Amino acid sequence: MKKYIIYSLIIATIVLSACTAKHKSYEIGVSQCSSGEWREKINNEMLSAQHLYDSEAKINIVNCYNDPKLQVRQIDSLIDAGVDLLIVSPYEYTQLEPSLAKAKKKNIPVVLFDRKSKSNNYTAYIGGDNVEAGRKLANYTLSMIRDGDVKPEGRKPIVWEMTGPMTMSPAKDRHDGFCSVIKKQTNIDYFNTESDWTPEDCYRQMKTYLQSGKQVDVVFCHSDIDAVGAFKAAKELGKEKNIKFLGIDGLPGKDGGLEQVKNGVLTGTYIYPTHGEEIIQLVLNILDCKPYERNTTIQSFVVTPQNVNDIIMSTNLIIKQNNYLVTIKNKLENYLGLYNLQRSVLYISIVAIFLLLLALFFIIKAIKAIKRSNHKYRKASDKMRELNEEQTLFYTNASHQLKTPLTLITGPLKVLSENNDIKGTDRDLLNILNRNVAQLDGLVSNVINFRKEVDAAIADDNAQLASSGGQQNRDDIQEGHTNLLLRADCEELSTLLIVDDNADMRKYLRTLLAQSYYVIEASDGQSGLQLARESVPDLIVSDVMMPVMDGLQFCKQIKEDCITSHIPVIMLTARSAESQQIEGFEHGADAYIIKPFNAQFLISRINNLLQSRIQLRKLFSEKEVKTETITQEAHIEQESTPDRRFMDALKDAIDKHISDAHLKMDDLGEELGMSRVQLYRKVKALTGLSPVELLRKIRLQKAYSLLLNSDMTISEISYKVGFGTPSYFSSCFKKQYDVYPTDVRK
Repeated sequence: MKKYIIYSLIIATIVLSACTAKHKSYEIGVSQCSSGEWREKINNEMLSAQHLYDSEAKINIVNCYNDPKLQVRQIDSLIDAGVDLLIVSPYEYTQLEPSLAKAKKKNIPVVLFDRKSKSNNYTAYIGGDNVEAGRKLANYTLSMIRDGDVKPEGRKPIVWEMTGPMTMSPAKDRHDGFCSVIKKQTNIDYFNTESDWTPEDCYRQMKTYLQSGKQVDVVFCHSDIDAVGAFKAAKELGKEKNIKFLGIDGLPGKDGGLEQVKNGVLTGTYIYPTHGEEIIQLVLNILDCKPYERNTTIQSFVVTPQNVNDIIMSTNLIIKQNNYLVTIKNKLENYLGLYNLQRSVLYISIVAIFLLLLALFFIIKAIKAIKRSNHKYRKASDKMRELNEEQTLFYTNASHQLKTPLTLITGPLKVLSENNDIKGTDRDLLNILNRNVAQLDGLVSNVINFRKEVDAAIADDNAQLASSGGQQNRDDIQEGHTNLLLRADCEELSTLLIVDDNADMRKYLRTLLAQSYYVIEASDGQSGLQLARESVPDLIVSDVMMPVMDGLQFCKQIKEDCITSHIPVIMLTARSAESQQIEGFEHGADAYIIKPFNAQFLISRINNLLQSRIQLRKLFSEKEVKTETITQEAHIEQESTPDRRFMDALKDAIDKHISDAHLKMDDLGEELGMSRVQLYRKVKALTGLSPVELLRKIRLQKAYSLLLNSDMTISEISYKVGFGTPSYFSSCFKKQYDVYPTDVRK
C-alpha cells in the first residue's frame, strides 16, 4: 500500500507540474534623468511593451528629477536590489562612471538611451542621432534663408542658438551638428547662448535681448517647450512675426511641438524618437543572449508647416491604434487570467478525482483483507490495543521529557534576549537560537497533539480491529496582498524605508512589500536617518535593537527633524513588555508590532497608516493653503509641531519673495535648509500639492484679497504677487476661481 501511495503522489506531482507554464521573467531597473512629456511617453511605451514578447520584463522606473547625485544613489540601489538589467538615461556626461563600473563588476548589463556617458562600461546604446538633428535643422534654416522666408532687410540674417546645458550629451551633440553647418556660411551672423533647458530661462533671455534693441531672424532652441518660451517673450513685445522659431521633440497632443508648428508658433521642429518598445526588445535580446547591435541610432526628420498636417494625421492614427492595442492587451490579460484559473481548477479536480478513486480502491481492498482475516480478529485486537497503549505512554513520556528541558532553554533565552548589552555577533547567535527553539517548541506541540488524537481514536474504536487514520499536512498559504493605496499624483509608488541590522529580515520585508511599494534599506539607525533625510520616504519600518544608533533614538530624531517629522514610523521588535511599548510611543512611534508578526497584519498596518496620512494631508492642505482664513484656534493647535513650524517657515519665505516672478524652488529650499527633492517630498506629503502648485495657489489667494481690498490695477496686482504677465495671471486666476479678475473687481 505504501508503494501505491508513493506512486500516486508522484503521478499527481507530475500532472500539477505539467499544468504550470514556464515563462522567463526579468527585473529591469530604469533610471530617468528628468521628467516631461517626452519622457512620460517613453515610460508608457516601455511599460506597454513589457508583456509583448516571449520573455517578460518587469519594469521598475525611478526618476532623479535633474539631481545627478540622487541618480547615482538610485542606480546603486537598483544594483543592490539585484536587477537583471539597467536602462539609464544619464543626467550628466561624467557622473555615472563609478555606478556603471559597479554594475559591470556584478555582471549587470547596462543599456543607455537618449543620452550617452563618458564611461565605456555599458552594454548597448539606443537613441536618436542628436548630431544629425542639429545638422538637419541647420539645413532647414539655410533653406528658409534661400527661399526668402527670412527677410533681414538689407543686413545679414542673424541666427541665435539657445543650447541646453553643455554638460549633457544631447545638448553638446545638437550644438555640434547645428554649428558645423551654420558656421560654414559667411553670409550669416550666428551666435549661441546656454540655457538651463527650461522655457522660463529661454523666455527671460529672449525678452532681455529684444528689449535691448537687438534683432534676430531665426531662433533655434534645443526643445519645443523652450522655443515656445522664447516665442512668448517675442509676442509680448510684438516682434514674433519677424522671427522664425525652431525646436526639437515633435510630440503630439495639445501643447506638443506638432500642434505648435500647425498653429504657427514654431516654424519647424525635429521629431526626436522615443520608441520605448524597441528599447525593451533590445533589452530582451541582451538577456536572452540573442544577437543585438551595440549602438542603435533611430532616424527621424524635420517637421515643417508644409508636412505637419499629414504627420499629425498619421501620428493620431498611430496613437489611436496603440490605445486599441492597450485595450486589447488588458482584455486578453483578463481572459488569460480567467483561463489559467479555470485550467488550474480543472487539473486540480482531475487529480482530486484520481486520488478519491485510488482511496476507494484501497478501502475496498482493506475491507476484503479484514474479511479474510476475521478469524484472527480477537488476537489482532488485543495486540493493537497493547500497541496503542505503548504508543500513548511513549508520546506522553516523550512530550514531558521534551517540555522540561525546552522550558529551561526558553526561559534563559528570553532573559538574554531582553538584555540590551548583548549586541553584534552574540545577538545574531542569540537570534538563531530563538528561531530554532521556536521550531523545536512547534515540534513538541505537534507530538502532544498527535498523542491526543491517538487517545481519541482508542476511545472511539475500542471495539474495532483497526482504525484508519490520516495525517493532515498543514500548509500555511500566505496570500499576496494587493495594495489599493494610490498616491494622489500617481507618479510613483509609495516609498518605504526598512531599517534593520538583520540582512535576512530586510530581505524578508522587501519580499513582502516590493510588489506594492518602492523599498529602500538601511542597516542601522545612523545610516537610516541619513537615507530618510535624503529620500524623504512615505513610511519607515524600523527595528529597535540595532548597532550604531538604536531604533528608539532613530525614531526620536526622525520626529524632531523638520524634513522627516511627518513620516509615520512602525517599530518592529521582539520587545513585548508594556513598559517597552510605552517607551517606543514616547519616542514618537506611530505603531508598535511584536515579533514574530503576522505578515498580513504588518501590510494592513502600513496601508492604514498611509491612508490616514492621505486623509490628514487633505485636512492639513485645506488649512495651510487658505492663508487668509486660518483661525487663531487652529494655529494654536498646531503651532508646537515640527510640521506646523515648517509650514509657517515656508509661508514666511513665500510671502518674503511673493513678488519675485523668477523665484525658483531651489531658492526656497536653500532658505529652508533643504534640497529641491526634500522640499518637494515634504510639501507633497503635507499638502498634496507640489511646491510650485502651492506657491501658485498662495499667489492667487493674495491676488484675490488685493482685488477686494485695494485700489491697485489688475496689472499691478499680477506683478505684486509674482506673475510675469497680466495675461498669464488672468488665465491662472480663471482656472483657479472660475472667474476672471475683472469679474471679482466688478
